Amino acid sequence: MKLLGFILLIILILPLSLFAQEEKGKVAVTDSANLIINQLESGTIAGKVKVIQDPRLTSILRKHFEFNKTSSVSGWRILIYKGPLPRANQLKAEFEEAFSHLSLRVNVEYNEPDFVTLVGTFRTKEDAYRYKQMLIARFPQAYLVQTRITLD
Repeated sequence: MKLLGFILLIILILPLSLFAQEEKGKVAVTDSANLIINQLESGTIAGKVKVIQDPRLTSILRKHFEFNKTSSVSGWRILIYKGPLPRANQLKAEFEEAFSHLSLRVNVEYNEPDFVTLVGTFRTKEDAYRYKQMLIARFPQAYLVQTRITLD
């Protein structure tokens, strides 16, 4: 009797779980947080649900969205020089002249006790490595460094 009840329960739950999986990725909104914030602020949420909430919640949601929009993530850059500032700036200019077609951002930053010339912002090590191989003929001392990058 217990076995029959268990089988009946599985037969009833299985179709519901399949339906839930179908609905999972149905609607894709590019910037859902911004969409929700705008609808909450304007009071024009489509559908039959009316949201009544403290305005401070909308303010917190806006701050959370703004903070996460500018936060950094783990990524990779190519270090082409580490040493005194004049040489770091010189190599930055050389890179910009020789590899302007790559459209990679190049920065000189102070990394105690030296200045470093860093090229690009890459999400994966494989992407950074591919570009490093292009630069290695002109900058043989170049190597990959893991760092925090901001997404544009």
